[in-house]
Amino acid sequence: MMDRSQLKERLEFALNTAKEASTFLLSHSSLSEKIEQKHENDFVTAADKATEELIYSSIKNAFPSDGWYGEESGKRGEEKRRWIVDPIDGTVNFFSSFPSYTVSIAFEDEDGLALGVVIVPRQNETFWAIRGEGAFLNGNRIHTRENSDYSRTLALLVPPHRRHHLMDLYWKRMRKLYDIFTDVRSIGSAALSLCYVASGRCTCYYEMGLYPYDYSAGLLIVKEAGGEVSVIERDGGECQDIVATSSGIYTSVMEVVSEESGLL
Repeated sequence: MMDRSQLKERLEFALNTAKEASTFLLSHSSLSEKIEQKHENDFVTAADKATEELIYSSIKNAFPSDGWYGEESGKRGEEKRRWIVDPIDGTVNFFSSFPSYTVSIAFEDEDGLALGVVIVPRQNETFWAIRGEGAFLNGNRIHTRENSDYSRTLALLVPPHRRHHLMDLYWKRMRKLYDIFTDVRSIGSAALSLCYVASGRCTCYYEMGLYPYDYSAGLLIVKEAGGEVSVIERDGGECQDIVATSSGIYTSVMEVVSEESGLL
């Protein structure tokens, strides 16, 4: 495990770097017009690539021995101590001028996720957490929403838009989850969805077929805010399904997600 001073140094670096990336995105909106398709319903813009390179260069300059896992450039170097980065989580939101996109930066060491930073450029919000020290939004401590009537709260339930073969299973589960909550939303960013659970704006988030760069920073933020999370391997470990909830509703949600044997 890294000592506290090393983690604090990396947290401060991550916060500053995320802010630089956010400023870059806000001042280079024209890059959103240069769009390529990577896979079905999976896009990348020139802004994704440029922002990832900005973050990668900053990390290599500050912490040359640390490893890297970025959405656009993949894995490089050390696996046990590495940065996990999504330069724009919510690319379709970004090039559609929908404000719910984020810059997501996480760091993990030998003991797992150690810090996470999620910044929302268009909304001037910065969520962050460091292992064992709680979660924060713009400097104020946040907590999941507990001891409440969950039938009067929102759930973030996201259709598997990149894996349409899972759609029938998703609709079955969504129908049952709908009975637990008052209404559902899908906002187009895994990182932001997790932060909304952490801050109590929603009490559940469920999505299928994600990758570590999508959820790592937000997942730690939920944990440090007092929530519960489950990472379920899918397709032989190629990707993961994510469940994140307030602790009081976790068991009920997991009963729905896991009840159909052999489908996880």
